[in-house]
Amino acid sequence: YPTDGIRGVNFGSYLLIEPWMMSKGWEDMGGENCDNCMDCAATEFDLVKKLGQDAADAAFDKHWDSFITKDDVDLIKEYNLNSVRIPLGFWIIEEAVNRDNEYYPRGGLDKLRRMCGWLADAGITVLLDLHAAPGGSTRTNAFAGRCVDPPQFWSSDDNKQRHLQAAKKLTELVHQEPESFRSVWGLEMLNEPPQNGDEAPGYAQLMKDFVKTVRDAESSLSVEDGNKLQTVFMDKSWMWQNADGNNPAFAADGGSAYDTHTYYSFGGAWGTNGANSGDDLETHIRFACDGDGGKLAGDIQDHNDPVFTGEWWLVAKNQQILDHFDKENIKRFGDAQKWGRSKESGKGGSGYYFWSWKITNDDGGGWTHMRSYKDAVEQGYMHRDAAQYFNPNICG
Repeated sequence: YPTDGIRGVNFGSYLLIEPWMMSKGWEDMGGENCDNCMDCAATEFDLVKKLGQDAADAAFDKHWDSFITKDDVDLIKEYNLNSVRIPLGFWIIEEAVNRDNEYYPRGGLDKLRRMCGWLADAGITVLLDLHAAPGGSTRTNAFAGRCVDPPQFWSSDDNKQRHLQAAKKLTELVHQEPESFRSVWGLEMLNEPPQNGDEAPGYAQLMKDFVKTVRDAESSLSVEDGNKLQTVFMDKSWMWQNADGNNPAFAADGGSAYDTHTYYSFGGAWGTNGANSGDDLETHIRFACDGDGGKLAGDIQDHNDPVFTGEWWLVAKNQQILDHFDKENIKRFGDAQKWGRSKESGKGGSGYYFWSWKITNDDGGGWTHMRSYKDAVEQGYMHRDAAQYFNPNICG
């Protein structure tokens, strides 16, 4: 685990595409954009099914070679970022795919090997994130890899076993291929399961099974304790229903870390004891400075330690609070979020991964630079040195 604190970005839409992040590029691949992903080819599953396997493999290969490159890795190092979270679909391990009724691109694993090698050479650590599971773990969302309603993952033992199969193989690869994976510090079980725990039956047991899968694989390879992967889960506060029974700390064995996601743009953000980000910029900033309203400290109290913020961006609750071209106040809000989640703040967090490194859409309305770290730095909304602040005293 990066004990000196995480200053990171996500590689969203690299090995797991979310079409909203690259609308024209997705259409150039043959994909479609629509309001409801049930209505068009708006996921990797549906695009492969539409194009056919060979044509889809060629389209994805071109995307993987161009969307994030060695030049990006060099720039990430220049910006003093020290870690990358890489979202993956379970299909990165091709033997886990049921080719009779599942449609996913082939060939991504070699691209992951290459990318992780570049990052390791640059001294950048990596969190591998099994973002998407067999059958889809959340409803109508492209990040699940296929668009389904209801999700088919939770009701199928076969789907759960194939997800664990992918986790086992990734664990083995990390330890068997250090030339590529030597800077990988953790493996995340699943991104953003349903926040209503009642819609994720078997979640607590799945976390235990995931830990056992990883540890058994490491034991079979005689991996020493100091070299074992951290098993990573969404933090307890992610689930607002049945959260106590689904506390991921109960699954820990041999080192776990915990991922919390805080977006102010979906109706505001919430902390502990009723704290919320309010309806004005100064309340947003105070909330951020307080470790997201005490949420990070609350995670520590619930034994979710260490905890990091795995996804966030610069967008506030609405543009009446923070206009997307109000550069000075955006810089303040970004500084506050960075500081409140940093290890040095003492608010409980151990760092962050911004969502995301790159978005290729036109910057109409400012939506790209508010959610693309690369664009935010290029346009002066984020500091070129991730370890620095425009205002080091933003939080007093």
